[in-house]
This record gives sequence, structure tokens and C-alpha cells, in this order.
Amino acid sequence: MKWNRLIIQSVGSLGVLQITNYLVPVLVIPLLLARVGLESYGMIVLAQGIMNFAVAITDFGLNLTGTRLISQAKGNLSLVCTLIQKILAIKTFLLLLTFIGLWLLIKIVSPWQPYEYLILTSYFIVIGNTLMPVWYFQGIQKMTWLALLNFLSKVFYVGAVLFFIESSEDLLWVNVCNGLGWCIAAFFGWVVLFIKTKFRFEKQSFKVIYEFAHQNVPIFLSEGVTTFYRNISVLMAGFFLNAPLMGIYVIIDRIMMLIANSYTLVYRAIFPMLCNFVKESDRILRDFLYSIFSKLLIMVLLGMAVVIFFGGALIEMLSDEIILTEIGPFLWILPVFIFLLFCNLPISLLIIALDMKKKYFTYHLIGLITVLGLLPLLIPFFEINGLLCGIVLAELAMVIFGVTVLYRTYRMSINP
Repeated sequence: MKWNRLIIQSVGSLGVLQITNYLVPVLVIPLLLARVGLESYGMIVLAQGIMNFAVAITDFGLNLTGTRLISQAKGNLSLVCTLIQKILAIKTFLLLLTFIGLWLLIKIVSPWQPYEYLILTSYFIVIGNTLMPVWYFQGIQKMTWLALLNFLSKVFYVGAVLFFIESSEDLLWVNVCNGLGWCIAAFFGWVVLFIKTKFRFEKQSFKVIYEFAHQNVPIFLSEGVTTFYRNISVLMAGFFLNAPLMGIYVIIDRIMMLIANSYTLVYRAIFPMLCNFVKESDRILRDFLYSIFSKLLIMVLLGMAVVIFFGGALIEMLSDEIILTEIGPFLWILPVFIFLLFCNLPISLLIIALDMKKKYFTYHLIGLITVLGLLPLLIPFFEINGLLCGIVLAELAMVIFGVTVLYRTYRMSINP
């Protein structure tokens, strides 16, 4: 089918993008350590971490909402241009607001003050990431452009580090180069966008832009809740577990995040098509979901089998043997997590494709509330297994809630 080929192309492009994002930082680390030193590198990473939070704020969930709306408006250039202007106006306003907030925060947080210029100049990273029209290319299902633009930003960053970063005196320029790479990629992304849409600026009232932003608040809150939910277990582990158990959990958590990121490739590849199919007939939607997820289920089951039978041996290749003597009893979480995350994938996709923003927020909030409620009760008694059980039960609670929402929605045919 046509969509199978398109999905394979999209997943391939996004896979290249992910590999580039993982590989380049690894290659740059030894170079930066040798040239700027360990302490200076630590400050660079701190600034980058702060910028990651700023990017999450300026994104405002628009990469998700924008993708859905662009995919549904494809072919209607006037509507696409209107959406582009709304998204650009909101992101530009958030960029200015976030920069002012960051500057005030530096003035308040005394440990950051010696690195004020480093943090503020690192804001180029936020500018580049925020202005990159990811939502447009995902919406028109041209993931190859994203991979190329991302590769361009990384080439610029690596080249700048090689030729211009020589000592700790060049500390300020490391994140500037990183951010400029993103800005250059964003610029070319907008050039492509302008050409494809024959873009023209039209006057948009403040009221219209405000209403559009207000409608997206549940998505923004959902993304924030998801970020908190995915990281709260590490904080809980650090609070309740001793150092050896904390080390074990960090290894498992990194593996779970790798699994989640792998699912994200599928999510971003099929989401634009799903947004269109929910507007057509239930039969087409059902056939599409069956075609994709029946094949994915086979891969998931194979992955679970590999983890069950060879998980310990695979981790042994990457971990310390002292830790491995104790990690075995806790690896049961991985196949369970793989399966539950697989179940949650089509559920979350359908809820947001149907534009049920409040349900989407509640869906993620249930996961967070379950974790916050169960972990303090389970960890003191069962330690790391209590932590893992809490994660499983939170994912299960999200599955149950999502299935209930979709059952009530599709109890009667929406589109014959």
C-alpha cells in the first residue's frame, strides 16, 4: 500500500535524524574535554540542560498541534499560510518572554550568576530549535527535509568546534556554534516552506492568535506532564534507593528511554496520516491501524523475546560486571514496558488525532498521578521492584483510561 512505503521512508528519515542527534554529541565530547577542560565542559552541559527546558516552553506543544493541522489543511494554501502565521507569532512571542524570564532567573539564582554570559549566549540553541518548522515538514510528510536540515546543523556545529574552539577561553562560543547551526538549518527550512507554500503575510488579529494559543494550552500542559512523568522515577530513585540500587535503576531507565525514543519514530511517521484518516471513514482508519500495528506487534513480540532470553547478556556488553551480578532480577520490567508502551502508542495517537485535547491531558495526568501516588508507598517496602511496579501500573492505568475514552467515542460509528 502507498502508506506503507511512505511510512518506511518517514521512519528511515527520522531514524537518520535520531542517529545524528545521538552520534554527534558523543563524537564532540572527547574533543571538547581536551580543548576546554572538564570543569568548563560541565558548565556547557549545564547551559544546554537549561536551554532544553526553555525549548519545551517555546514549543508550547505546537509541533504536535501544527503537524495535525498542516496535515489536514494540505492542499489549501490559504489555510496553511494562516496556520503558519499563527504558529510563528506565538513562538516568537514565547521566545521573547522566555529570554526575559531566563535573564531574571539568572539574577535570582546566585550559583548561575558567574556563568551569566554563557547561559544567555546559549539561547541561540532555543532560537534555532524553536524556529525550525518541524511541524510543517511532518505535516506534509516530508521527513527527508528534516533529516537533511538536522544533518546540516550538526555539520556546522562539528566544523565550528574543530576550527574555532581551541581552549577554555573559547567557552562562550561552544553553545553559540551549536545554536547557530540550528538557526542556519531553521533559515533554510523556512526558505523551503516559503517556496512550497508561496507564502504571503496576511494581517492576523491579536484575538485570533490568542484563541489559537489558548486552545493549545491542554497540549502544552500534556507535554509538560509527560516530561515530568518520564523523569520523576529517577528523582524518586535518588531519594529512596541506596547508591548501588540507584546505579542499577539508571541503567534500566536509560534502556526504557531508548525504547520510548524508538516508538517515537513510528509516532512521528504515522501521525500526519492518522490525522487525515480520522476525518474519512472508520473502515479506512481501522484498516490503516491494523496494517501498521499488526506488523509492529510482531516486531514488539520479537523484541520482548530477545529481552527475556538475552537481556542480561546484552547489558553485560555495556555494563559493569559488579552491577550485573545484581541486575538480573529487575529485568522483568523491560518486556512488560515494551508491550504496555506499544499499547499506549495507538491510543495516544488516536486521542490527539481526534482533537480531544482535554482527554489527552487527562490521559497523561493519570500516569503522573499514579506514579506519584504509588511510588512513595511501594519503594520503601519493595525498593527497586516497587519502583518498577509503580511504572508498570502507571502505564497500565493510561491504557485503561485511553481504551475507555476511545470505546465511548467509537461506540457509535463516527464516519460510516
